[in-house]
Amino acid sequence: MMSFKSIILMVFLPLCAWMCGCGEEDDFVEPVEQTDKIVVLIVDDATNMFEGGNIYNYNEQYNTFNLTVENLPAQDAGFIKVNFVEGNQLIYYATQIFNGNGTIIIPNPIYDSSHFPPVLTNDYVSLPTTSIELTNGPSDLTEVETKWSAIQNLETVRWGLQNTTSKVYYFKQNLDGGFTDNSKWIFILKY
Repeated sequence: MMSFKSIILMVFLPLCAWMCGCGEEDDFVEPVEQTDKIVVLIVDDATNMFEGGNIYNYNEQYNTFNLTVENLPAQDAGFIKVNFVEGNQLIYYATQIFNGNGTIIIPNPIYDSSHFPPVLTNDYVSLPTTSIELTNGPSDLTEVETKWSAIQNLETVRWGLQNTTSKVYYFKQNLDGGFTDNSKWIFILKY
């Protein structure tokens, strides 16, 4: 025969578990909404090494991907600004100082290359022929492809190349007006 203690445990333990547990509505996992991301990647001109960059996250998907550029060459002090039109956001801004040292101000922070994992395969993806040079063009395509090779194996780049609305934008940034080897190559993709 069951004791009073056993009966209490049999009644109250399931009741307690039911009251403290999750309801059926908690079992539903909401699907993750697709949102757009834009990545700005920086490659050093002298070393051909990927230095880092930043990823911008947007709360919506845009059907197009357009950038506008404002470029004031370094006569004394100049700058370059790149705006993402659809998101109405400044995604790149750097000073260009004649015979001095300009600075990349945006993106900020610039995450080092360890924040951008490579793909696990050894395949090579060429720079798309539809890529658009934003400033200082036309550049020697062999030189552009050399800089591209520093980033073509990154997961973010591969994801961007799979996006049907994506484009690859690039330009060479002369931070010092072109008098020293302080130049960077900037690649911008959406994924």
